[in-house]
Amino acid sequence: MNLSVKYQEKVKHDLEPKEQIIDVFTGRTAPTNWVMKLLPEISWLTKENMPIVLVITNQRLLVYKQQMNLDIQLAIGIHRFDITECKELTSVLNGAIQVTLKDNQSFKFVFKKERMPKILKELTN
Repeated sequence: MNLSVKYQEKVKHDLEPKEQIIDVFTGRTAPTNWVMKLLPEISWLTKENMPIVLVITNQRLLVYKQQMNLDIQLAIGIHRFDITECKELTSVLNGAIQVTLKDNQSFKFVFKKERMPKILKELTN
């Protein structure tokens, strides 16, 4: 885990009691289906290529929006028990994970391909 000192305090502030950071990854958002590609303004999380910091904890996935000034802002906290499926979607250059929730919402996050095995391992534990 390489979480800069600048982000550590922000992330620690957002943790729930007894929540511990497992790992941190930088990546980008991606639309999950063609509707989201046509209507990207529905949500910041469904736009293409928005920079994120994904913090995997023992209780949640914390998705931070990374600002132009490299500051981060919590966009969504997803409780792990709300996740029904974590699916790997890889392409030639990148890897991606699509997370589907109990309420059928889904989010897609793109990472460097070589990070995918570690991310999937952490998400499936």
